[in-house]
Amino acid sequence: MSKLQSSINVVNNLGTWANAAVYASLILSCMFMPSILIKMLKVKWTLVICIFCYSTYIAAQFYPQFYTLLPTAFILGMGAAPMWSAKCTYLTQVAHRFAGLDGSDPEPVVVKFFGIFFFFFQCNSILGNIISTSVLSSGKTEVYADLSDA
Repeated sequence: MSKLQSSINVVNNLGTWANAAVYASLILSCMFMPSILIKMLKVKWTLVICIFCYSTYIAAQFYPQFYTLLPTAFILGMGAAPMWSAKCTYLTQVAHRFAGLDGSDPEPVVVKFFGIFFFFFQCNSILGNIISTSVLSSGKTEVYADLSDA
């Protein structure tokens, strides 16, 4: 969604301002929020709360105005850093438990779990770009003339 904001919400550069709000609040969030939230709420509840931060921004996309997108973009940015930190912590904890059950060294298991996660994460980008390309290019009927030497 971030890659399309400046293309979808072009009136008064709303998409660009929304992206700026996301990344500005993400910078602030990276400095303080992950350790505070994970310490207070633990890993799983941090993930749950941060998903709600993303959900507000997704909901605001149905009525994109400055007073809906900018505050929810700020909320999204504040929830992004704790979510990514909690995700990494959770994957590491699960991999260590799995390695303990399997009786193997935890480090290769952690690497495998992260590899699987980022495989699906990157596949999501590919699938998302295919969908957005097909949606944004639907309805276009371009006629190409056959140029020949004749």
